[in-house]
Amino acid sequence: MVSFRHVLLASSAFLTLTSATNPRPHDTSVCSRQDLKVLSCTPAALTANDRCVESPSGLLLLTQLWNSDPGLGPPDRWTIHGLWPDYCNGSYPVSCDTSRAYSNIIEILEGYGQSRLLNYMRKLWRNDPAITLTNGTDADLWYHEWEKHGTCMSTLRPSCYRSYTSAREAVDYFAQTVFLDRRLPTYDYLAECGIVPSNSSTYARAALEGCVRDANGGGLPHVHCSRQGVLTEVWWYYHLAGRVKGGKYVRTNTTFPSNCPAEGVKYLPKLGSH
Repeated sequence: MVSFRHVLLASSAFLTLTSATNPRPHDTSVCSRQDLKVLSCTPAALTANDRCVESPSGLLLLTQLWNSDPGLGPPDRWTIHGLWPDYCNGSYPVSCDTSRAYSNIIEILEGYGQSRLLNYMRKLWRNDPAITLTNGTDADLWYHEWEKHGTCMSTLRPSCYRSYTSAREAVDYFAQTVFLDRRLPTYDYLAECGIVPSNSSTYARAALEGCVRDANGGGLPHVHCSRQGVLTEVWWYYHLAGRVKGGKYVRTNTTFPSNCPAEGVKYLPKLGSH
């Protein structure tokens, strides 16, 4: 993530996450129904209980990677980078609580019986050091994402739980990230627009942005490229009513423009995908 982002006017459309399909939400006894209706990055969020609304970092970004070299993950799926909380102006906090910087993510998830979640992460939350800037294993990336971003989420603090158990909030962070990722088939969105990985074809930035914007119901994600003009990431932006886990995510625009070239964007096939 960069240190400065230009602010765009938000154009939002609701993505309602129902209790039938969403991960089981927090114990809501510490929040009233009205508390959980407050939308982040609105005037009401400034005075709301920050255990019940994300504040002050009320922008949530579900960020995805296209790892072409090495080819990480299935050849027709984008992988996860992380779930990030940004301030409403596009700047962001980092590493907010070292006392909860859990490094044993696999052990935590296994301890909570999250084998299916862990299997999904092993397949689709992969570490590409060239993009994530995090050397090491996939588990090292998971730790990094939790320590840097998850600990900065106001509604994932231990005080948000009536019956808190150790590291439960980390489980909620990973579960919600996967929940959002499963509902963002970026490869399919682009393919429906005729944008597919190729060693010969290139694409216009406007075509990429228009495709993912329309798939997102009007909110413009951030489309990110390498210095060589290779498509590497898409960041999906939301405001949030309620808590990180189980809240209502409201699609909105990126806070800064794409760095991809206007023409000639490369979307390369994955090499030796695994």
